[in-house]
Amino acid sequence: MGPRNRELEQLLDDDPVAFTVAQWRARNVALYATLIARKLVDPALVSERAHEALTLRLLDEDNPAATDPQNAGHVRAQNENILHYALSLGAAPEVTTVALVAGFIHDLNKAVGEPLRQDRYAVRGPDGQPVETARTTAHSVGLNHLGERTRAALVAATRLGRGKLTAETARHLDDCIVHHGLGSSVFIRRLLDGDNAWWGKEFVDARRGLRKVVHPPPPRRTLASVLHDLADSTQQMQGGVAWLFKYPTGFWRESGRALGHMLSERAPAPGQGIAMSLRDQLEAETETCRGIIGEAELEGLVDEAGGARLLAALAAATRRTRLWIDDSPATLARARAPTVYHDVGAALGISARAAHTRLGRARAPTPEGRVLLEHVWASARAQDVRRTRDLAALIARG
Repeated sequence: MGPRNRELEQLLDDDPVAFTVAQWRARNVALYATLIARKLVDPALVSERAHEALTLRLLDEDNPAATDPQNAGHVRAQNENILHYALSLGAAPEVTTVALVAGFIHDLNKAVGEPLRQDRYAVRGPDGQPVETARTTAHSVGLNHLGERTRAALVAATRLGRGKLTAETARHLDDCIVHHGLGSSVFIRRLLDGDNAWWGKEFVDARRGLRKVVHPPPPRRTLASVLHDLADSTQQMQGGVAWLFKYPTGFWRESGRALGHMLSERAPAPGQGIAMSLRDQLEAETETCRGIIGEAELEGLVDEAGGARLLAALAAATRRTRLWIDDSPATLARARAPTVYHDVGAALGISARAAHTRLGRARAPTPEGRVLLEHVWASARAQDVRRTRDLAALIARG
């Protein structure tokens, strides 16, 4: 590994537990400059000055979506996936630019109380009037792609003077962000239809069959939005610290499920209801990604060869996770294997099979669960480091 690869690894690597907003800002600015130097993004489309202005405005200590490590880790991981898909496809710099800059600032409206848009992408209530704010956690999750904060930041970037965004580029970036809400997530589509055991009632009055929230029609799909949507859906099924933050210690924390079940359990009826394990997320989100690629081919955004490259990139992006949660008897019987069970077992001085048994009984809030979670966390962090090395090598190849 050469020094340039090491520099890329250091730039891309972050631990969501300890990564500050200031570090995130500096990382995004430096990463964009590095990608310009490598001719992987187009500064004529989004200048360094415009990118920095968006970064400083949105990655701010006063923005709760930026200071939430659960959300921040997801955003950065999604950004890295955009680069993975763009480089794997051989996308033109202008396409990568729109997908990535939109990725840098997407989900930065994800907080209760955030203002929602009041323009053509306004969310409307049953009375047809625009909904002004994301009033609940469910709203912040299901509607953040329609937040006012990022729209206003893009408008401000068109007024910078030197290096400003053109109105056309701002629109492309905005549309890419808006599109990913429905474009990358079956979970969000089902949520808005009321098909969600957690929050469906906040979006649909099932008794009367009335929508409480009416989502605007999404913008048309572009190649940039294909890359953006693939990256977002892929992040939902990549084992790592960002995933642990978002699910086992986030949305699933109060579920009462054992850690091992959150990792490797297969649902009795896959594809039904909410995926509650990483294994089920792999199946659901892989299907989502295949659908995105298939629709991109049908619409002529990629040809058959491009679709095949994206499918190969999808397999590469999830390969380490599939290995990480493998709990087949044959794999658990091996002395060494790249699974979370082998990592936890090694840390505790027990076999992978014994670690699998303990994780299958331990629930996160219990003392045993807290002990085991520390070792799962260390294993997840190692996954992140490996994925960072893979991406650094891909960027270095250009």
